[in-house]
Formats: sequence, structure tokens, C-alpha cells
Amino acid sequence: MRKIIKYTALMTLGLTIAPAYSSLSENYTISANTLSNKKLKQANKKMKAYLKQNQGFAEGTLDENGNPTDNGTPNSEFDYATYVKKIKITETKQAKVYYNSKITDLTVDELDEVSSKVQGMITACLAENKYISDDQAIDGTFLTFYYGNNAIGHSRLTNYKEFKWYTK
Repeated sequence: MRKIIKYTALMTLGLTIAPAYSSLSENYTISANTLSNKKLKQANKKMKAYLKQNQGFAEGTLDENGNPTDNGTPNSEFDYATYVKKIKITETKQAKVYYNSKITDLTVDELDEVSSKVQGMITACLAENKYISDDQAIDGTFLTFYYGNNAIGHSRLTNYKEFKWYTK
């Protein structure tokens, strides 16, 4: 008797969902928005240069025009870049951010602030180079954060500009 009730419930559910699903599939198309291998390599090369430039501004090794200098003044607005070891853009236009040991001195609030600025840098690089649209740039970029080989946090799915940190 239970099998008949389950079967009837499933059939009823299937019949009510099927028309809704078929109308959705007729009206909407889902396409994967990924980067080709060639564009992915270009995006990562540009991201590496962007990070290196921002680190140079932070350390005073680059002047305001991005030219090397021996007697430059460090720009504290770019300090966030000195916490980053590397950034890897994925084929789905997300980013893996690898922090260096300097993050161990930060509070969670400071880590949020640094991560927000890192996200802004990544999103700016992707938007300026036309890897994402202006509308996508407004939402931000989904990030996963690492310290060494360990994932330590990620962007929230409901709001990429908020972060979830893995704590013990």
C-alpha cells in the first residue's frame, strides 16, 4: 500500500512540475559563460601584472605612473596588495586568492577590509580587460581564499562582497 501512495505522489508531483519545467526550458536558455584556455591564460597574466603593480605602489617601488623608482614613497592605499601571494582566475571568472603569512596578524574585521579591497582590484582588472560585463562588476567577483594549501574562506553566495571565514 505504501508503494502505491509513494508512486501516486511522485506521479502527481511529476505531472504538476513537468508543464512548468517545459515552459521554462522553452523560454530560457542557460549558457556556460567561461573563458577559453587562451583567454584564461591572458586573464591570469593580466591579473599577475595588476597585483605586482599594486604591490609596487604599496611598497614605493613604483611611481604614480607605474614606473620603477628607487626613492618612491609607499602608498598606504595599496597596502592590501602586500597580503597577497598570488591570485588565480578560474575558467568561470572566479578567483582564488592566496594570502601570505602577513594575514596571521589581522583581526577578522581587518581581513574583511583587506579582502574587500582585493576583490575590488580583481573585479577592476576583469572589467577593464572585458572579461566580465559592467553589470557583473557591480555584483563583484566570487572569491575563495587560501593560506598555504588550506582554504580559509570564500565569498557568500548571496552577496559576493561579504565573506565567510572558516574558523575552528
